[in-house]
Amino acid sequence: MGLQPSDLARLREKAEQLNRRSHALPKVTPQNVESLVQELRVHQLELELQCQELHRLQAEAEESRNRYRELYESIPIGYATIAVTGEIHDVNPAGASLLGLDPMQEMKNLYACFANGDGEAALLFFRRVLNDDTAGSCDLRMGKPDGGMFLAAVQAAPVKNGEGKRERLRIAFKDITRRKQVEESLRQHQLELEANRIELQELMAKLFTAQEEERRRIACDLHDDHCQRITALILEASAMEKLVRSVMPSVAPRMSSLKNKLGDILDDFRHLTHELHPRHLDTVSLACSMRTYIKEFMDYTSLDVDFKEGAVPAHLPMPITICLYRLLQESLGNIRKHANAKHVDVSLSSGQREIELLVSDDGSGFNSGDSKKGLGLTSMQERVRPLRGHVAIDSSPGRGTVIAVKIPLFSEA
Repeated sequence: MGLQPSDLARLREKAEQLNRRSHALPKVTPQNVESLVQELRVHQLELELQCQELHRLQAEAEESRNRYRELYESIPIGYATIAVTGEIHDVNPAGASLLGLDPMQEMKNLYACFANGDGEAALLFFRRVLNDDTAGSCDLRMGKPDGGMFLAAVQAAPVKNGEGKRERLRIAFKDITRRKQVEESLRQHQLELEANRIELQELMAKLFTAQEEERRRIACDLHDDHCQRITALILEASAMEKLVRSVMPSVAPRMSSLKNKLGDILDDFRHLTHELHPRHLDTVSLACSMRTYIKEFMDYTSLDVDFKEGAVPAHLPMPITICLYRLLQESLGNIRKHANAKHVDVSLSSGQREIELLVSDDGSGFNSGDSKKGLGLTSMQERVRPLRGHVAIDSSPGRGTVIAVKIPLFSEA
């Protein structure tokens, strides 16, 4: 570090002005000679200390400059100082290697290092950086020494001279070809995954549709064939009971027991057909269907279920109706099998944009973070996914379980 030429000129001018103001030398007497000598010695020591401080600052500046030079030359990123016309004033070894330049020879214009017409784009970019007086970055194609090219991430910042003028640019550039290839490969994989996800959702939707059709077919077969045949057997057993009551009274109780067993089998078949495909789903509202199912569920089990209905549209799209009805069946079935609950609260409500089903019990609960318990949640999620719905399960041991299902409502075209 040292004084700039402008600072030296300013100090000399000030000294000359002070010299002109003193018209004559002060009269020197024996009394003030000693004080003048003492003052000169103090000034001499002060100058020596200032000189030592200047040497120290100069050494620190030299050390900092050496460190910067080592970093500049060893960093694996290309650095260069250029004029906006493309003249290269300085380039580090990494930059020279990337561009195939020989630092010992005369350097070519930087714009000649850009490939496939990107030199014009680079010129416009550098001019914009200078005009805006702010750093900028862009991706440009640059040539390799072997005649190939690479995609470079280029950063540029204006360099000011002593008078504050922006005449040069300091640029940094590095080869990002491999990174771009990886990013493009990753993007392609993401697109493939998204396509596979959409395809999987469509397959799941078709699977649930086919499952419902198969349930409907089996329910119809059971109702129209097996239930009718059992009903015929019950009627025949009732007629035989009346016949044997007068002829063989001892056999009548056995016939009555047989008729009752056939009646129980018929009830089981009817319950099974209703589980497979409740026919009232096609004719009444979802809330009425749920209320009917809950009543039959309480008659069939010992659970106490309380159902609350909010403002729910009377007519919902059939996929939403079937989905929510099946989720209610699955939820109550899981509670009956695993929860050891005594009371269940079920609520169905809707807003302008979505319909919500809540099922909560006072059972034993479970750790919702346990992967072994995640199959039921996965099944429910897959059922609502084609409808863009969401299932959330909140449970912990000893505190029961809350199942929240939300499905968006779409206006029919």
